[in-house]
Amino acid sequence: MIRILRDERGSMSIFLASLFLVFLLLISICVEGVYLYVGKGKAMGAYMAGLSHTRGNYQKELEEMYHVYGMDQRYRKEIEKDFTEKIKRSLEESRDTFRFEVGNTQISNDVFLTDEEGEVLKYQIRQFMKYQMPADLLTAWKEKWKEKEESGKEIPKIQEKMDKEEKESKEKEEKMKEEEKKKEEEKKKEKTKKKKVKTQAKEEKKKEDPRTGFMGLLRQGSVSLVLGQKEVSSLSVPIEYGKKDESEQKSWNFMEKEDSKNQMNELSKKTESPSLVSEFPGIMYGVQYFHNLTSKEKKEGLQYEVEYLIAGKDTEKDNLGSVFWRIIALRFVTNIAYVYTNAKFQEEAMLLATSILGITAMPTLITVAKHLLLLALAYGESVIDVRNLAEGKKVPLLKSEATWQLEFSQLAGLNCQRKPVENGVSYKDYLGLLLVMQAEKMEKYKRMMDLMEANVKQKLPDFKMNQTVAACQMKLDIKLRKLAFGGMKLPTPAKQEWTFQRVVSY
Repeated sequence: MIRILRDERGSMSIFLASLFLVFLLLISICVEGVYLYVGKGKAMGAYMAGLSHTRGNYQKELEEMYHVYGMDQRYRKEIEKDFTEKIKRSLEESRDTFRFEVGNTQISNDVFLTDEEGEVLKYQIRQFMKYQMPADLLTAWKEKWKEKEESGKEIPKIQEKMDKEEKESKEKEEKMKEEEKKKEEEKKKEKTKKKKVKTQAKEEKKKEDPRTGFMGLLRQGSVSLVLGQKEVSSLSVPIEYGKKDESEQKSWNFMEKEDSKNQMNELSKKTESPSLVSEFPGIMYGVQYFHNLTSKEKKEGLQYEVEYLIAGKDTEKDNLGSVFWRIIALRFVTNIAYVYTNAKFQEEAMLLATSILGITAMPTLITVAKHLLLLALAYGESVIDVRNLAEGKKVPLLKSEATWQLEFSQLAGLNCQRKPVENGVSYKDYLGLLLVMQAEKMEKYKRMMDLMEANVKQKLPDFKMNQTVAACQMKLDIKLRKLAFGGMKLPTPAKQEWTFQRVVSY
């Protein structure tokens, strides 16, 4: 009996010892799991802190000038070593029970500010301008230029009127020829009259055509036409990312009907309203953060930066001249609409055309000359408007009798009393409109890169936009030695390894 009891006690001891080992194993697994869970959280925290540290090493000069973020090129060379050392200090040198081993940082998939044809820069600008633009700014802008768009629709109507009057003049000529055939008996008298009229016409042809002197001014170029003898910047623009515009501006020929018609057809196409929603932040950013002719703040280096965004020429003077021609064309659209509603100008143009060509000239030629004179007057008024704009003054979007400045007698020399207004559109407003009308929407962002690089280089000569990282992928392996609680060695690897991988972006 005693022996049986002893056997039972021995069995119980073995059972309890086994049960204790099971509990110890379970406790060890739980403690190991908690240890690894907390360890992973600590490693993740150190990794994320390292990413924040990396983001903080952005290009300070670029951010201060343009609110654009990109990794400092000097830090990019040291990022792998610096990031690894920071994580090691945080994990391996900690005085807790966690025993980490930090691997080497791997950087890949660099995205530069110049990548994706300007989309990377465009994204940053859109994000920044979301908090800079009033909510109703887009609506206000559309309302401001609504009347300009309506004026643009008048060009086809004006062309129809020109064609209609020319057709009527031709019909009149044909009737006159038929009447002459019927009056053969008065042929001698008519010949005598024609001789007298021809003599009179020769005398009248001696009157100066104001278009001759006006076109002479146009051939001097828009910079001289608008600014006269004022000194302008002639610096070269370093074009690396944008596309250089090789096109040349063709001056209007107000002596030729077909040339003027072609120019008006081109203007009619350009006045079509483009979509503003997607490009509006970039346009507002361009006119706000880049210098232009009328900017009041002083600046070293390039002076006509917004003009370069629009024109894309490789010299400052060419950019300024190109923008002048474009604003003159925009002003012409609204001015010609007023000219053709003004009966006084219509009458004066007809009398002037008759005095230039002679009363015996064919009605068709007189009609054509009349319209060309009206076009020249509107274009000359547009030049005066741009002179006001270039001086920082404002002009009315639509003209009236009170705000019109130029007369036919002043057309040859463009000498008249100017009438700027307090509430109107400015030079800066027209720069924004020209950016809206830009056919290649991404081109302004590429040209912004040229300007940003040129201006930052004044402080950091080695700065390059195409070496400034806007985003990259950072990969890091971190190992943690097992705790081995209670001396238990589980059938698992001695170290737990995690791979952390994130994209750092601005």
